[in-house]
Amino acid sequence: MTERERLAEVLRHLKLDSATLLGRGMTSSLYDIGGGRVLKIHNGPQAHGYLLRLQRFSERLQSFSFPFAVPLIYEYGAAGETHYHVERRLPGRDFAKVFPRLTSAERRSAIASFLDGLPPLHAVHMPQLPYGEPLNVQKEITSETWPGYLQARIEATLALSYADLQGDLANVDRAVEEFYRELSSLPPRPPKYLVHGDYFPGNVLCDERGFLTAVVDFSPLTLIGDPLVDLAGAYYFCRIYDFVTESDYEFLRSRITERYGTHCWQRIDLYYTFYSFRFSDCKITDNHTYRWCLHRLRTL
Repeated sequence: MTERERLAEVLRHLKLDSATLLGRGMTSSLYDIGGGRVLKIHNGPQAHGYLLRLQRFSERLQSFSFPFAVPLIYEYGAAGETHYHVERRLPGRDFAKVFPRLTSAERRSAIASFLDGLPPLHAVHMPQLPYGEPLNVQKEITSETWPGYLQARIEATLALSYADLQGDLANVDRAVEEFYRELSSLPPRPPKYLVHGDYFPGNVLCDERGFLTAVVDFSPLTLIGDPLVDLAGAYYFCRIYDFVTESDYEFLRSRITERYGTHCWQRIDLYYTFYSFRFSDCKITDNHTYRWCLHRLRTL
């Protein structure tokens, strides 16, 4: 079934006449359906339990006083085999589309605002949950220790990606062993904070000047654990964009260092390696990201 056919099926199910495409991602497409609402159609199979958990999670987020908007899911369901959910439309535009048009001075303000979105998220303490993935019901991985979760997650991913990595990476076994060894440097039971898990320009909204208005797309990548994981994403995920300049990276790095200290980079770089293994199972579906992973792993 084509995307247009799946959209038509969902619109009939919801008794809606039309929808305006707002954007497409790897796993979903987003449409404006009016009334301050958007419709997200999921591209792959979604378990009922995942959408239920995602809705409850979005409702829980509303109890925190964030200085920006966060998703709120009104309803979810399936039309035939097509899963969807309806959520509140959040203010702002895609940061990744606004940023390239900004002046040098505006870019610095936008980068600072982008980073300012993380401390409020990381103030959410969830000590009752295990380390790991609170929204990943299909392949949920958790652990009683933070390093234990990180290793278990990479072991699960390597079960899918090892053959590809073995063909493209001469030192794959050594890189894996070195990553597992470095996990021992992490505290076993750090405080359990909310980690977005996929914090990059494509998952935040902003106004025309680049100031943050909303954080979106909490997902199976969302974690309970060490907030510095999001700093690895905020810095290294920007490397996928051609329009982010070396000057932008230098300013971003200086702002991170200013806020978190020079010592933070050893752990951020370890989480960069984590992400490079974490996303290594996408050689066919997203070769651009796969090449991003290889770029890091070849330096180990």
